[in-house]
Amino acid sequence: MKIRSFVLLVVLLLPLVAACGGGAAPAPTPTTEAPAAPAATEAPAAPAPPASGTGDATATIDGEIRLGLVTDIGRVNDGTFNQFAHEGAVKVSEEFGLEYRFIETQNQADYPNNLSTLVDEGFNVIVTVGFLIADATYEYAQENPDVVFIGIDQSFTGDRALPNLVGVQFREDEGGFLAGALAGMMTETGIVGVVGGIDIPPVKRFRNAFDNAIAYINPDATSLGTYIPSFTDPATGASTANQFIGEGADVIMGAGGPTGSGAIRAAAEQGVYVIGVDQDEFFTTFGGGTTPGADRLLTSATKRVDVGVYEMVKDVVDGDFQGNRDFILNVANDGIGYAPFHGTEDEIPAAAKARLESIRQMLADGSLTTGVDPATGDLDPATIPAPNPFDPDEEPAASTGSTGPTADDLRIGLVTDIGRVNDGTFNQFAHAGAVKAADELGVEYRFIETQNQADYAANLETLLEEDFNVIVTVGFLIADATYAAAEANPEVFFIGVDQDFSGDRELPNLIGVQFREDQAGFLVGTLAGMMTETGIVGFIGGIDIPPVKRFRVGYENGVAFINPDAQVLGTYIPSFTDPAAGASVANQFIGEGADIIFGAGGPTGSGAIKAAAEQGTFVIGVDQDEYFTTFGGGTSPGANRLISSALKSVDVGVYNQIIAIADGSFTGNGNYILTVENGGISYAPFHDTEDDIPAEVVTRLEEVKATLADGSVTTGVDPASGDLDEATIPEPQPFTR
Repeated sequence: MKIRSFVLLVVLLLPLVAACGGGAAPAPTPTTEAPAAPAATEAPAAPAPPASGTGDATATIDGEIRLGLVTDIGRVNDGTFNQFAHEGAVKVSEEFGLEYRFIETQNQADYPNNLSTLVDEGFNVIVTVGFLIADATYEYAQENPDVVFIGIDQSFTGDRALPNLVGVQFREDEGGFLAGALAGMMTETGIVGVVGGIDIPPVKRFRNAFDNAIAYINPDATSLGTYIPSFTDPATGASTANQFIGEGADVIMGAGGPTGSGAIRAAAEQGVYVIGVDQDEFFTTFGGGTTPGADRLLTSATKRVDVGVYEMVKDVVDGDFQGNRDFILNVANDGIGYAPFHGTEDEIPAAAKARLESIRQMLADGSLTTGVDPATGDLDPATIPAPNPFDPDEEPAASTGSTGPTADDLRIGLVTDIGRVNDGTFNQFAHAGAVKAADELGVEYRFIETQNQADYAANLETLLEEDFNVIVTVGFLIADATYAAAEANPEVFFIGVDQDFSGDRELPNLIGVQFREDQAGFLVGTLAGMMTETGIVGFIGGIDIPPVKRFRVGYENGVAFINPDAQVLGTYIPSFTDPAAGASVANQFIGEGADIIFGAGGPTGSGAIKAAAEQGTFVIGVDQDEYFTTFGGGTSPGANRLISSALKSVDVGVYNQIIAIADGSFTGNGNYILTVENGGISYAPFHDTEDDIPAEVVTRLEEVKATLADGSVTTGVDPASGDLDEATIPEPQPFTR
């Protein structure tokens, strides 16, 4: 892929205005009567960060919640962030019976006055829209610690973090990647273009991800691109678009407020396909279809501001609001997406639509990355995905799962790993997920318990002969048999728990359920780092395969993040079935001063924590809640020393994939990644050690979990190999009791 950048000789930094941008005008009297805005959209349920008690990052409102909003320059029905923030506020206020009032800003100088008006009138939850109002929002949050402030398109981390203040940010790179994928599939000349505004991080995220998606979906295509030093210069946007068209571009994306909108409007009027950003530009730039060129708008890369406002205000209502951070809207929580195709619906091939939706699903579950640093917007070479070219003749059903059984005729079967469906292992939790899905859908479910590894193929064949058309298999040992069965039975869907079906093992009717063990390790590492009194903790793993490495390196980085002075002793043992060796190493680590032991290696790791706990040392389990397995539900010696377990919620993965098959959104051709964000990674209850763990430790652990979920803290681990990724190791944030 070739990328051309135009060198601009004169950079004139005009005022940075929001997408609608407007000239200065006398400020009107603030109003509470909404102009005729569209009905509030139904906000998808984005995963809200969990409650964190009464810690420093939590702000609560005493008494009645009164919600206020200050727009960026513009109106609440202008089709920009103002409108969508307003819609989110309307939805949450109506749902919870809150008083709501907004003030429409006409001039940047009015920001402080408008904020002061709401504060003086007793509004105690205030939403502000646009990055231009960020400084005023921060100032008022500092001066009014009893008022919660929610800043849209604003960042409040580092030295601008306050417990009563949250910024709502966006993964524009994911929106740009979706737009680039569609452009790469729709271009006929093999040349596309992106016209950006000033090269600030959000615009860079859009552009660089767009370019990466072109290379991913259409490696032979060329992407022309430039930044323009203004967000309010539609004429320059238009002339740049014309220049790109002259060079052969037949798809143009504009990402720069009115500058970008000027580019796509000019291009569309010439019959060139275009893509908008932020909101659905069919309704803004193209007047709901009335403006020339509306029939050339493919889609828009949307940022669901309404979701962010709704979720943050709902957190206040629920007592779960957490400041000192940014809330990140992304594909996974439905905060980033693509708009309807409108007038181009019939021009986009079904195969392209199916592939675009498949890419959206992979971005959501983490099996596909954009190749862009989510903070700076710069290229991140380590995460640029390998090309996966689009074949316009491919069957759309292959990538969407639209063929095969419907929700009405599903018959779900499950083959366990060696063991039973009540054995407390992955077998039990996979079974629980299947039972939940079958009950919810009202369909037949049957399981076969494997007694010997040699029985895998025969057990699969039994289910196939009995016409079960959705088959779940458990454990990495059954992966080869699962792949062979899926290859031989393309009309049957297969879900492989703890199995990898990427690369040359991809099949459209087969998906592997994988885990971000590094996130689980990081969580329990922060817990260990806060609970250690000697400053020495231990890790005992099985064979150093990627999942075990992810646990270990994530654990070590979690300890260093929360307690930089602590020491981690760690080792791999070349067997998953040697509890005696695990116990021996645990004893050695305890002799060296370790007062917390984390075991991550099947019976080997369980042997380690059982031996340590029997000596009175705190321990941490792995995969499932080892209180019920290794410690017999509290009946085995040492159960009162188990702090927690690093959980992989297999039931969530199985349930989600069966439901995806039922509703036609199953994608196959890869892996479904369970993470903190989608509820697949967490930590187990504290059980008998609940009274040993201080409230402030619990609060901080929940805060860390929330930051892993929203992406503001990374684990410092390569999610594929499990190796240390020095570029993503988070800066320490030491905990003090």
